[in-house]
Amino acid sequence: MKPITVLALFDGMACGLEALKRAGIPVKKYYASEIDQHAIKIASKNHPEIIHLGDVQNWKEWDIDSPDLVIGGSPCQGFSFVGKQLAFDDPRSRLFFTMKDIIDNYKPANYLLENVKMAQKHIDVINEILGQKPILLNSALLSAQGRNRLYWFNWDSPTPKETGILTDDIIDKENQTPNSEGWQKWWLKNSEFQLRKKYSCILNDVDKAICMTARQVSSWNGNMVRTEKGLRFLSPMEAERLQTLPDNYTAGVSNTQRYKMIGNGWTVDVIAHLFKSLEEVL
Repeated sequence: MKPITVLALFDGMACGLEALKRAGIPVKKYYASEIDQHAIKIASKNHPEIIHLGDVQNWKEWDIDSPDLVIGGSPCQGFSFVGKQLAFDDPRSRLFFTMKDIIDNYKPANYLLENVKMAQKHIDVINEILGQKPILLNSALLSAQGRNRLYWFNWDSPTPKETGILTDDIIDKENQTPNSEGWQKWWLKNSEFQLRKKYSCILNDVDKAICMTARQVSSWNGNMVRTEKGLRFLSPMEAERLQTLPDNYTAGVSNTQRYKMIGNGWTVDVIAHLFKSLEEVL
C-alpha cells in the first residue's frame, strides 16, 4: 500500500497517528494542527516525525503537501449534553466549519470527523454540510469504557465485534495506595445518587467504566478503584488503558494534564478499526 499524507486537525496527543500505525496504514507525512503545548509535547514524544502546524485558524498560511486523508475531532463542548449545548453559537464548535473549509480546499480522498453524541438538529446540520451521515459507536465494544461517539467518514467500515474487555482487565492490581480518608468520604457523599441508581463509578463493581472526561479527577463522577486499604482515584495509566493507549503514553506532564488529554482524546482501537477499512479504498 502506498504511504499516505495525513492532515490531523485538533490533533491533541496524536491518537490519530497512533491508530493509523495500529491499523497498519503507512504514513508518508503526518501534519498536525494543535495549540495545547502539553498535548504537543506528548504527541512529539511518541511520534517525533509529526510536522506541527499550530493554530487551525491560520490554515490558509500553511505550506503543506495535499493530504490524502483529513481527520479531526473538532472541539465538542458546545454540542455535549454534559455542557451548555450552545452548539454552533459556541466558538469552539464553530471550528467544525473551519474543518469543512479545509476539506473543501484540499479535496482529500477521505476524511474522518469525530464528535460527541448530540441533539438530532445539530447532527442534521453536519449531515447536510458534509453530505454524509454518521455512525454511532460505543467504545465499550473495543475497550473497558462506555463512550458513545459519532463518526462521519466517507468509506465503508463494518461494525466492530465486541472484544469482551472489562474494567478488571485494565486495573493496576499492584496500586494499593488509597486516597486520603477525607477524599474517600467526599467522593462517596457526592456519588450517593449514582450509587442509589445502582450505577457505580467504582471500576471493580462494574463491567464497563463510565466515560472518561477531561475533568476525571476534579469531577465528582470520576472513576475510582477499590483497593484492600480503601478507595483511590483511577491512575493515569488505567485511564490510558480505558482509551486503549499504550501504558505511560502520556507520561511526561503533570497528572492533571494527563487526565485532561486522555479524556479529550480518542479511543485508539475504535479509530484503528475504522482505518483498517481504508486499505481497500486508498
